Amino acid sequence: MDLNKLTTSDKIIAGSGILLFIAYFLPWFKVDNGLGDSVNFSGGDVGFLWSTLPMLIGLVLAGCVIASKLCDVKLPDLPVPWGQFYLGLGALAALLVLLKLLIGEEVFGFDLDRAFGLFIAALAAIGLAVGGYLKFAAKEDDHPVTGGGTGSAPF
Repeated sequence: MDLNKLTTSDKIIAGSGILLFIAYFLPWFKVDNGLGDSVNFSGGDVGFLWSTLPMLIGLVLAGCVIASKLCDVKLPDLPVPWGQFYLGLGALAALLVLLKLLIGEEVFGFDLDRAFGLFIAALAAIGLAVGGYLKFAAKEDDHPVTGGGTGSAPF
């Protein structure tokens, strides 16, 4: 595996996807039970839309980058450019996690305190969106079409 094949946007997407997966298992919310102890709720306890879907998006995007660049797998053609695909899914993941960060969580009428895992997840999700934007802005394509022939332009 040659890590030099990865562009900056690829590294950001792969790293953010893996970090979002790890953050999924960390405490996102906590509440003190009044006995000097606290109860933690991980990303899996928050709900599919707010945590599991962004985590799966992160794994898919990281997997696409790793497969296409490090394993030399040709990704299928999409109706949109791959940069737009990375940007759209990264922005969706960031939007969902940031909304959960702003909205918070409530259980039985008690507002839960935000824990460190939610902040890590938010940074990772933002990283997915930034990596997708960089890939989109650079017009990177994971499987560029290479033409044969003499190399002369067809005029």
